This record gives sequence, structure tokens and C-alpha cells, in this order.
Amino acid sequence: MVAGDDERRPVPSPRVADLGPGGDPLWDPDRLASDVLAALPLSWEQAADWAVDRRTRPREEILAMRTCKNLLAPMRLIADQLAAGPVRARIESWLDLWPQLP
Repeated sequence: MVAGDDERRPVPSPRVADLGPGGDPLWDPDRLASDVLAALPLSWEQAADWAVDRRTRPREEILAMRTCKNLLAPMRLIADQLAAGPVRARIESWLDLWPQLP
């Protein structure tokens, strides 16, 4: 979410999963997924590389991977509601990696 953007408010993903978009952009799973992807502090490639030896990584890297995992957790509830396309493909790739993140 962009600071100062009054029209966009974080919506808990369980509510999105329950209610669906219904024409309101604030309840749009694709918009939420795009916001999550934009907020991730690492690229998928970097996270996948670091996850291989996550227990030996420096604290800062472990925290970055943990931030990715925490941001992606809600996507597990709504991934099946995402429209086919690049956002869904990226979320699915991240969710495949999710169990390997600390």
C-alpha cells in the first residue's frame, strides 16, 4: 500500500475469502495479491536461494525471508480466487516456496 493513498485500505484476507470482490476494488483478491507481491522484500529467486541454507544465513536475511512468509500467509486462503494470469502464477510460485521459508 502506498503511503497517503486514502482509497486503499488493508483488508484481512479471511474477509476477502469470505466475501469475494463483488465489484468493490477493496475486496478484490487480485488487487490484494498484487499489493502483497509489491511489498515482498526479496525476489523469488533470492528467497529460493537463501531458503536452501536458511539455518546458516545471517539474521537480517532470515528476517527478510520471514517477512516474505508472513506477507504470503494470507494468500494461501485466497489463491484459488485469483484470476488466471501473471499475478496468480507468481503467487502460486511463492506459495510453493512458502514451506521452505523460516
